[in-house]
Amino acid sequence: RRRTARVCVFDEVKQEKIMEQYPAQLKNEITGLIKEKLLVELDSPEQDLLASGVLDSLTLVQLLLDLEQRFSVTIPLEDLEIDDFRFVTSIARLVLRRD
Repeated sequence: RRRTARVCVFDEVKQEKIMEQYPAQLKNEITGLIKEKLLVELDSPEQDLLASGVLDSLTLVQLLLDLEQRFSVTIPLEDLEIDDFRFVTSIARLVLRRD
């Protein structure tokens, strides 16, 4: 079990380093994907996509499929947390966890 915990901490550190190196690029790609596929222009990357109504149950599933296709990742439904889709930054972290 300790080994698993270390791996998780390492993965989180790795994700944070990647987000520090490529945050703008990944956020821009996700923002562009939302604009292209969901036809929504975001006010900012910090916009709450759930509270603002950008994402609902249907558009969330569509975005999930689009993310998997664009970034060549698989995101199992059982691993999803609703907060993973709250902000562009949290979506970027979700993608990085699956990379």
